[in-house]
Amino acid sequence: MMTETLYPILIAAGCTASVILFAAGLKRRSLSPVYALPFTAAGLLLAFILGKAFFLLFNCFQLSVAGLFSPVPSEFSFAGCLAGLVLGVALAARATKRPVPSVLDSFALPCCVLAAFVRFAEAFAGDLGLAEMATFGLEEISEGSALAFFPLAVRDQWGQWLLALSTLETIGALIAAILVIRHDTAGRKVRSVPREGTLIEPALFILCTFGFFFETARISGVVFYYVHIEQLLSALIMLGLLIRLCARLSRAGRRLPWLPVGLFILCIALNGFSQYFLDKAWRFSGLFSEAVFSWLSSHLEQVCYGIMLLTAVCSLVLYHVAFRKDRAPADTEPKAGEPDES
Repeated sequence: MMTETLYPILIAAGCTASVILFAAGLKRRSLSPVYALPFTAAGLLLAFILGKAFFLLFNCFQLSVAGLFSPVPSEFSFAGCLAGLVLGVALAARATKRPVPSVLDSFALPCCVLAAFVRFAEAFAGDLGLAEMATFGLEEISEGSALAFFPLAVRDQWGQWLLALSTLETIGALIAAILVIRHDTAGRKVRSVPREGTLIEPALFILCTFGFFFETARISGVVFYYVHIEQLLSALIMLGLLIRLCARLSRAGRRLPWLPVGLFILCIALNGFSQYFLDKAWRFSGLFSEAVFSWLSSHLEQVCYGIMLLTAVCSLVLYHVAFRKDRAPADTEPKAGEPDES
């Protein structure tokens, strides 16, 4: 009973913390902090709508009138909720004629904090489909080992310790929050800062990157064959953000502006192949010698998950490098609270 009570408490705490941080961010950019509550409410409403819509889109067999309004956590797409949350805040800002770039900059940190609360709360949702667990090719986590503790690892029904995906994605959201703070305060230490209205972009990219890797281990949520719903949606959001960033680099006359997009697509393809290879390695036995294929079969999870992790890290590096190239000189930035003409 205690764990079931903790889920709504953590969600409420996350929303409260996000509104407070949002208000502080708006005030710092010379915008009225009273907009934090209605903007957040608009974002949560659209998050509910898109999160449910994307889930039902890929789970047509579960369509029902009751299902459309069901608040069951496992019946939502996290990537859909994330997209709806940000879009809702942006639309609310535009409707009230507030400067959308400044509002989204103010919402970057609250978005990451709310994502961290939501992911961590999944461990207490009382739904086995949420706080799923995995080994990621690691050796068995035995009792008393450094990793055998809640909430990083959870016991399954047979008493075996496994890594909790909800906790690992919580850590990813906290890393995104730290990097947002770093980018937001960069102007005080360096001669260039992120362009106004772009702080939300790396935050979303990082959140989706962690989800893109960790969702490979979930049993549920498969669109077709070995592709997961959240992976597909996360990859699409990441690609859209990278295309938007590279388009700015192209307009600025940077060298090789579209190279990151090409390399990112290569990373996604390699990730998908690794998932397929993990499931159907025997189909490629003819490409290797007997000794090599025997070694691969013995270390299949380590090799495939290692490649998947490497592609996720490479995607983050690609975005980070392109983001740094897009940094603007501090003296060319619009003053706080002023609309960005672009």
